[in-house]
Amino acid sequence: MAGDELPVAEARVRIHAALQPITDQETLALRQSLGRVLAADVISPIAVPAHDNSAMDGYALHGADLLADAPTVLRALPGVTVFAGTPLAQPVGRGQCVRIMTGAVMPEGLDTVVPIELCQVAADAAGDTVTLKPGVLKPGENRRKRGEDLALGQPALRAGHVLRPADLGLLASLGVAELQVFRRLKVALFSTGNELRTLGQPLEEGCIYDSNRFSLMGALERLGLEVLDLGLVADDPVALNATLDAALAQADVVLTSGGVSMGDADYTRDLLAARGEVGFWKVAMRPGRPFAFGPLHAAAGRTAWLFALPGNPVAALKAGSRWAHV
Repeated sequence: MAGDELPVAEARVRIHAALQPITDQETLALRQSLGRVLAADVISPIAVPAHDNSAMDGYALHGADLLADAPTVLRALPGVTVFAGTPLAQPVGRGQCVRIMTGAVMPEGLDTVVPIELCQVAADAAGDTVTLKPGVLKPGENRRKRGEDLALGQPALRAGHVLRPADLGLLASLGVAELQVFRRLKVALFSTGNELRTLGQPLEEGCIYDSNRFSLMGALERLGLEVLDLGLVADDPVALNATLDAALAQADVVLTSGGVSMGDADYTRDLLAARGEVGFWKVAMRPGRPFAFGPLHAAAGRTAWLFALPGNPVAALKAGSRWAHV
């Protein structure tokens, strides 16, 4: 490592110390919240599960009826099956059991479910007799208790959590329709260079198509950020000033590629220096060595943070990915 190169770890510390998290919040529908960051704990409005329920297809019974050293013989309620969503209204007495399906509410007083495959079922004129061998079942088995997964009033997800697909399903199961989230970070992105052309333009001799904006936009959007594409900017002080004005008016971060190498025009550094405290660094990483970072101030009092990346496509993407996770 050259003596004048800033170690990556030190650059990360400096950047991290300078930045402040977004605090602005908004309320979003659950369907729109994937990838967003929770601004407040989500407190469960219900218990999960909402009732004691069966974890198996089988027969629900009183655990106290189970015999330890002899077969247990029970009479099933004739013609009755308890399905999920249709609780049983009639009582089930001692010595009785009732056919039950997975997810169905446990009938009052019953605390155990025997899987159907462990039962010997014999039919007669009075109904079914269910026989269990000793030792195949313990009292309380195969019953999911109310609030076992999540108790009423407990946090389902904490503030600061990034919402994933499974989280949306969890919150939907709780009946949560809206969420308080932090607004997305707004990043204004543009590329600089007289040699650059955008897609659809003719490619004159000595010119190249701009690829950096598209790779960087993809990387930013994958992080869930709001990207403001400001296009291409020529190596011209007036054009650069106008683009910076547009960026500072609406963005939290200004991300550029090109204009930070040692051979770049002096006015680029002068313009940035006039708007803030931008530092030009040589970072000890290959590719991605040339780099500029610092605050840019707008006339209206807004401040945005500049991340100026090198123009080489591989260097720009690697450096952008490195600093995106500060």
